[in-house]
Amino acid sequence: MKNIAFIFFFFVVIINVNAQNTRWIDMFSYLNIKHVQQVDNYIYAQADNAIFTYHTQTGEIEKISSINGLSGDPIQSFYYDENAKKLVVFHQGGLIETIDQQKNVFKIPDLALNTYIPPEKKVVNQTTAHNNLLYLSTDYGISVFDVTNNEFGDTYYFDNGSFVRVNSVAFDQNKIFAATDIGIKYADENANLLNNQNWTHLDGGQWHHLVHFNQKLLGVKYYDIFEINPTNLHQILHFNDIIHGLNTNNELIVNFSNKAIRFNNSYIQEAQYTPTATYDYFVNTAISDGQNLYIGSQKYGLLQTPLNNNQYQEIHPNCPLYNIPFSVDAQAQKLWVVYGDHDDAINPYPIRQRGVSTYQDNQWTNIKYDQLNIRDICYVKMNPSQPDEVYLSSMFDGLLKIKNNSVETLYNQNNSPLTDNPQDPLVGIRTGDITFDSNLNLWVSKNNDNHLLELQTNQTWQIANLNGIFQTSETEYKKNIAKIVTDQNNNIWIGTLYKGIIGYNPSNGNTVKITNGIEPATYTNVKALAIDKNNTLWMGNHESLRILNNPENAFGNSNIEVKPIKIVVDGTVQLLMEGQNISSIQVDGSNNKWLGTIGSGVYYLSEDGTKTIYHYDKENSPLPSNDINDISIDGTTGIVYFATNSGLVAFKGNATEAGDNMDNVYAFPNPVNQQKHDFVSIRGLIKDVHVKIVDVEGNLVYETTSKGGSIDWNLTAFNKYKVASGVYIALITNDDGSKTQTTKILVIK
Repeated sequence: MKNIAFIFFFFVVIINVNAQNTRWIDMFSYLNIKHVQQVDNYIYAQADNAIFTYHTQTGEIEKISSINGLSGDPIQSFYYDENAKKLVVFHQGGLIETIDQQKNVFKIPDLALNTYIPPEKKVVNQTTAHNNLLYLSTDYGISVFDVTNNEFGDTYYFDNGSFVRVNSVAFDQNKIFAATDIGIKYADENANLLNNQNWTHLDGGQWHHLVHFNQKLLGVKYYDIFEINPTNLHQILHFNDIIHGLNTNNELIVNFSNKAIRFNNSYIQEAQYTPTATYDYFVNTAISDGQNLYIGSQKYGLLQTPLNNNQYQEIHPNCPLYNIPFSVDAQAQKLWVVYGDHDDAINPYPIRQRGVSTYQDNQWTNIKYDQLNIRDICYVKMNPSQPDEVYLSSMFDGLLKIKNNSVETLYNQNNSPLTDNPQDPLVGIRTGDITFDSNLNLWVSKNNDNHLLELQTNQTWQIANLNGIFQTSETEYKKNIAKIVTDQNNNIWIGTLYKGIIGYNPSNGNTVKITNGIEPATYTNVKALAIDKNNTLWMGNHESLRILNNPENAFGNSNIEVKPIKIVVDGTVQLLMEGQNISSIQVDGSNNKWLGTIGSGVYYLSEDGTKTIYHYDKENSPLPSNDINDISIDGTTGIVYFATNSGLVAFKGNATEAGDNMDNVYAFPNPVNQQKHDFVSIRGLIKDVHVKIVDVEGNLVYETTSKGGSIDWNLTAFNKYKVASGVYIALITNDDGSKTQTTKILVIK
């Protein structure tokens, strides 16, 4: 063999998990369990991009996710090393992380940064511990990893140095065996394993799993299980289905895509575990602890059943259905999540059959697809005055009304103007984004005809006349709508793919189309819209951010132009968010803006956008991805929900919506430590009250006017210098002085 070696750069980043940011909330799904390992009384279970542990005696469940310091990248596999007392996590893309007993996370990016191995080959399929080292079965060969010191050793290649997928490694009789896509290879473990001449080819074909059982080395080849030794292969079991996994613990557990079978030491079948009417599962993996069987399922988390029956119990953290949230809506301490999707051209294919999730009273409730029977649910909106009334918008089947978590009405071609296309039934009813106006009428966008509809509070429908905007002769994709919002005057604003911004005045039927200023986008795609508390229209597309002050003035003015926000960076005037692909804009109770992007995470901007308060991405926060599908803010709590393409996380924001009175004004956090906190938030306000913060001697250090139910103070004297330690008093009053309130703040340096 031509010896090929490459250098792993030893580079470790350490994160103290105990110093986790308590402002973030894990809302990942733990229902798709791909790998399971037993360690003493604990079962470790791997989900899409997080892990949880289950104590078999106490039932205690603990989550390990990006909130605790993991990267949030998809996880390929993991291994708990009992000698080193470390959890080793292997991520897609090659990043390796270890977690020690003190819950410190060590990031080892050597494999991820290696330029010799192609990115698609940086896959760790399985891990084998031997002599205090881990042997990693990868898509390029075998790598040796020293888990104690968090560093790589040798890498072994096969077939004259080419990249050969290794599925499993085992040691037996002083020899190392490798199950590869080109057969079984073995060598003396004390030989020079870098030299391909020291490896013997035992058998061809794809071999997948190697385990020790009954003092024998067993291997899996497609439908068969063999006993393996250097001189021959002995078939012991044959099945009619392809074997997906093999695990041992006094008994042999063989799993297939839809069942698991348990054998004793004589290879006699003891039990078979199959789906039931309640649990129609697919099996990713299965293990036994001698008393119970644990199945890692695709839809139900970890399924536990006693060894002698099929009485399943779900084990997983309370969680939503999937880690692919597309749209979210939050208010009144309730959250709804939907999982349909479409591409940038508003094409929903392939059509998704997925349920929805709701989070209320700190508890997730998942409504399965077969309870809804509508496909590709892409948008969701709660009635602002009745949060238990929820509307789900499907890109194929119409609009579904839910009341108290139960289906009430499906609006489609049979009972509404939401018609399908009789000439092309595969198109379906392309119901799009939805929103409520201040009169609680629901506005519904649609992408194949009747482009804007109104469902009034009396449950009657009206169709908006947009014929002056959308021409019958135009191709359908030229009429696609991405987003709709209502302004403070109940005008409707529509973001489109090819026609810029469309305005519609329901009181007189007037329309306007705005394209001026939306460039430099290569086409007038506007997929993010928001109206702030000054009635300014904020809009984003795949290349830029623009605003329109007083948008109602656009009606009757065809020359109106949207404007960028200019900022000064290092003495140079630049355009805010220019070049950014903006996917979502939300306005919080302080009139600050949260902007979600594709590729750059989220930005939290000041009221006028000229100051970036936060910029969170997956490198500096628990965001599992930099691709943000949607953002929603619960104005009651200030919590901000981020729907990413790798899962849902929440951030405990400070800004809340205005209340009706100031009976419960308070500061949070209080005391506030300048070493730990950038802001203190004064909450429980009504709109447009004046807030003055003074020291105990009455000296003014800060003043502002509330836009919503809270204001933030950055602990400085008018943004010039940090204030001294001590007690400060917030004096709060409305314009005529009829409503006043005070609260004290203790500042600690």
